[in-house]
Amino acid sequence: MQVRRLTKEELGAKVLFPRTQLKGIDCKDADQMPARQDFDVEVKHDVPGMGDVKLIVGTREPRMVFQIIETKSEQEFDSHLGTLLGMHESPIYVEGRLDFIIVFQGCKGELGATQQNYKEKIRLIHEERDQAARWWHLYGD
Repeated sequence: MQVRRLTKEELGAKVLFPRTQLKGIDCKDADQMPARQDFDVEVKHDVPGMGDVKLIVGTREPRMVFQIIETKSEQEFDSHLGTLLGMHESPIYVEGRLDFIIVFQGCKGELGATQQNYKEKIRLIHEERDQAARWWHLYGD
């Protein structure tokens, strides 16, 4: 393996060693695991620049939507995770699984976020995102 120095232009907004900044969630507590009927998978075909995109959609209102970013190697996983963190996204993955990352994309229903309740809504998004990652870990492809 050849070691070389990266320039700021090559690095861009990417975070180096992203797993040191974001630890994956665990799936040890059976009480926190989602049921199969909690989410569905949708595939959007021929998305420009991306090809086919898999989405996890919650079945409960406001029907939150999460993108599944599948990776083929540890290096690709770290590259995608580092880029997402550098873009100030809020990705999550299951500890020990380096083949997918989950990212919040929006809601099919109304989230109802206001300036007064936005912190609570962010907490709800993160809880649902974590459940979507656990669900994909259990029931995904």
